[in-house]
Amino acid sequence: MTKIRQIVKDAFKCDGLVYQFEVIDVEDGILKSDDVVAEVNEKYSNTHILNEADNRLVICNANEDDPDYQRDARQLERFINKYA
Repeated sequence: MTKIRQIVKDAFKCDGLVYQFEVIDVEDGILKSDDVVAEVNEKYSNTHILNEADNRLVICNANEDDPDYQRDARQLERFINKYA
């Protein structure tokens, strides 16, 4: 079994990225729903993961009145600052 990169482990601690990978990317047929973590680790570069985090942050900031989006934005900002 391939070792899961730390950036992937940390990405799955961000609710916005979990939603992106497990819901949106699965529904779009980009990922299978069997083992999404392993697939993200295999298929997505660090740059791709950071770009997804940036995209989700834009969405969160556009919905800044919603406390769930505020929480997601804080998680994403910490993640981006750690890996950018």
